[in-house]
Order: sequence, then structure tokens, then C-alpha cells
Amino acid sequence: MIQKERASERVSLAQAARELGLAPQGVREYMKKGLIDIGAVVPAASGRGKSKRYLIYRDKLDKFLGKERVGDADN
Repeated sequence: MIQKERASERVSLAQAARELGLAPQGVREYMKKGLIDIGAVVPAASGRGKSKRYLIYRDKLDKFLGKERVGDADN
């Protein structure tokens, strides 16, 4: 159960950018172009035209960075 909660944990764009060594705008561009799979790009609910939300998930970010969590080696 705790592992499932951790898998769905979200990371801020700023935090992901720090961990990836990129500027936040670089993370946005890479995600929009599908160059990195660390979450999802979704239209903002506010309906302000081209505005998007960047949902970044800890498990996907860790996998992209090559970090292995305890218990993952068994799967």
C-alpha cells in the first residue's frame, strides 16, 4: 500500500527540473515533445487557451533517472 502511494506521488516542475539538471521550460518542452516520459501534459481546467498543466510523477522521474527503489528489483 505504501509503495502504491509513493508511485502516485507528484513532483513539482521546479523539483523535477533540479533533479534533471534542466531549466523548468526545458522540462516543459521535452514533455510536450514526448522526449521524456516522466508524467503527463494536460490542458488546464481554466480554459485559458493554450495553458497546460505538467503532472510529474515520482516513480516515472526516478525510473527516467535510473534510480531504483527498494522492492523494485523483485519485479
